[in-house]
Amino acid sequence: MSLKLKADYWLRSALNVRQERRCPCCGGTDLRVVDHKYIVTWLLECRQCHLRHRHPKDDPAWLERFYQKEYTVDTHMITKLPDAAAMEKLKAEGFPELRDISPYIKALRPQAGRVLDYGCSWGYHVFKMRGAGLDAEGFELSRPRAAFGQRTLGVTIHSDPAAVQGRYDVISSSHVIEHLASIPDLVTFSRAHLVPGGLFMAFCPNGSDAYRRREPGLFHVNWGSLHPNYLHIPFARHLFREAPHLILTGDWTYDTAELAAWDQRSQRVGTREDGKELLIIAVL
Repeated sequence: MSLKLKADYWLRSALNVRQERRCPCCGGTDLRVVDHKYIVTWLLECRQCHLRHRHPKDDPAWLERFYQKEYTVDTHMITKLPDAAAMEKLKAEGFPELRDISPYIKALRPQAGRVLDYGCSWGYHVFKMRGAGLDAEGFELSRPRAAFGQRTLGVTIHSDPAAVQGRYDVISSSHVIEHLASIPDLVTFSRAHLVPGGLFMAFCPNGSDAYRRREPGLFHVNWGSLHPNYLHIPFARHLFREAPHLILTGDWTYDTAELAAWDQRSQRVGTREDGKELLIIAVL
């Protein structure tokens, strides 16, 4: 994040420091402090739904403007749009440095039909999934990135929720849920666009106490301006308390045999809790 964005974040937080402390997921006000930094920002946990979230929160209208025009990250290809030569090389090589989540989808649903990558940026995961034989499309609120992906990768990326037609067997998101102003809105969207018994999948940073003990410095860094939500297992279990679910943590990789062995009727949590990443899977 640039120095300007950091300064803007601090000023925005300072101006809103007296904002009411309320959980953005369930509306609860019984909160506890988990972490604190920059004098004017706190990581709070809701004692009702267990969501760990940043205080103060950003205005949804501000977030809409930010992700349309200003959102950048210093690493990876999330917001860096390659030039024509680099794009052709990436396409020819199949995005070799990008994690392929297709094996996880196929382990869970060997006959997976339609797949939607929610928050797909400019569609690199969609392109990779289609290369693996999945009937994948994307959804991305940032219209410039969606248009870039459609033009350069030839994939379908929706930017308007009303334009998403039909139902999907799987809706996946990779490091998106931690950015959202409303996690319940994503779940509602998924229920509306999944076939009955379809799969919700979300990969995100792991905000657990076990990971904090393992890497306290990174835990402290991982929440803040770009990550107002810091999910952990208790929240995921609460969010999908009425649905079959499998919740795992890992260091960016997962055992496909473990995914395939899950019966998709039970509620199960993996034995490891200190992985860098949280994977939430629910049957909706």
